[in-house]
Amino acid sequence: MPLTSNTHTKPLNILHTSDWHLGRRLYGRMRYEEFEAFLSWLQETISAQQVDILIVAGDIFDTMTPSNRAQNLYYDFLGKVSKTCCQHIVVVAGNHDSPTFLDAPNQVLKFLNVHVIGMACEDLNDEVLVLNDRHDIPYCIVTAVPYLRDRDVRNSSAGESMDSKDANVINGIRAHYDGVAAIAKAKQVELTETVDHYIPIIATGHLFAAGSNISDNNQGVRTSDDGVRDLYVGNLGKISADMFDECFDYVALGHLHVPQRVGGREHIRYCGSPIPMGFGEARQQKLVLLVQFGAVAHNVYSDYNNNSDHLISDSDIDVPKCQPEIISSYHANSNNDYMDDLFGFEDTSNDKVISSDNNAHLDSNRQPLPSFMSNTNPSTASTLLHHDNDHNMQVVSLPIPCFQSLAQVLGDMQTIEMTIRTLTQSRSSSEPIWLEITYTGDDIVANLREQIEAIVDGLPCEVLISKNPTKYNKVLNQEHSSETLQDLNELEVFERCLTLNEVTEAQKISLRDAYEQILYAIHHTDSRAE
Repeated sequence: MPLTSNTHTKPLNILHTSDWHLGRRLYGRMRYEEFEAFLSWLQETISAQQVDILIVAGDIFDTMTPSNRAQNLYYDFLGKVSKTCCQHIVVVAGNHDSPTFLDAPNQVLKFLNVHVIGMACEDLNDEVLVLNDRHDIPYCIVTAVPYLRDRDVRNSSAGESMDSKDANVINGIRAHYDGVAAIAKAKQVELTETVDHYIPIIATGHLFAAGSNISDNNQGVRTSDDGVRDLYVGNLGKISADMFDECFDYVALGHLHVPQRVGGREHIRYCGSPIPMGFGEARQQKLVLLVQFGAVAHNVYSDYNNNSDHLISDSDIDVPKCQPEIISSYHANSNNDYMDDLFGFEDTSNDKVISSDNNAHLDSNRQPLPSFMSNTNPSTASTLLHHDNDHNMQVVSLPIPCFQSLAQVLGDMQTIEMTIRTLTQSRSSSEPIWLEITYTGDDIVANLREQIEAIVDGLPCEVLISKNPTKYNKVLNQEHSSETLQDLNELEVFERCLTLNEVTEAQKISLRDAYEQILYAIHHTDSRAE
């Protein structure tokens, strides 16, 4: 006779988050207070939403050798959440994580119902988790697939072309997901004979979906300072929505920092990073995704918006006040601006980005407006993204408060000064806004840093970086350049070396390929592995 469980009179609540990047810096600035505030908010949200299962889809840490403070934040959070209503925590490694480091405490964490998959398992059965409720009755199957490293999905061979490598990577990833899907489906069929409720299958992944854009100027899907690394040499291994088996009721993805669906599939989603990892993400509303299965007795997203108990108060965490008109603007456009379909190119034209068009910076009176991107007005309204009556499933976005205001400012000196004063107006000195300033004026400015310092003197803001990309200004004032090695990534430094040494274009191609392979080996070799 089938087993029953009283816990299924309420929906099964799964919270999807990813890409915490604990320990990440921004132009050398530590951000532990932001991470700590986010994890506190997340813990409160788990309790408020009665979350049963928390999924963290990779990149828990920013490096394979996280600092002691970053580790303390991680383990402290796991310990606290294990004492809440959350019955299971599923953590998979991302490309920034050390698989062996995450896997090391598995034997201890399993007693807290924390399931960690750091590296791809030789036996795929080990990646398929059957999760039980408090009555020890199965209520969910999770195929906990971590970031699949190159060695996990293909065998390299000498003289292999890039097209062949790409095909082998894609085939390897597909084979891995087909394998865990087959195991999950078999378990689901077996369990239906013992329980009287539907058992959903959830897949995880840390992948790069085809159709995403790595250009800074294409709707903000990828920015140069977001810390998103290519997963495979030569930017291979971009997957499509068709790769995931139809048995997956929801696919929780990590790696891209902008929340979005994949291939028009409402049940395949990136939740994005919880805080802006770079100034290029300053305009993005960060969020987590609440996925519910079963009959929903009340309007969860409406309840979240109307019940102040579901949000941490301003006295609990130090976040900027939100302006209602900005919130309304975000809420009305959230499906277009922040939940872009990676393959729905016709939808992305509505994205609000800074434009080089002169009219883009004019108000109704034809007066110039400040040119900046900022996260100073986050949304507090949750949004119902998808509801499927046939499968009794819905996806709700829960916006994350802003824990540190960032703004990306660009223009001539007059515009920069006007923008800075607008951003700092009525702002408390205890809540300084961090600025990235880029001078784009026509006049030659030899002392940009000094002029910026004079403008911000006494104002509640901190300039983390000031840039003067004008080519002739760099040539004429090279000795005054404020650019440091910290401002460049590895590829930019390598490109300058090629230019400095007058390497021919033909040689550059092979040298770039070799250098990318070296970088891949550095970033993806687990230094903690024996």
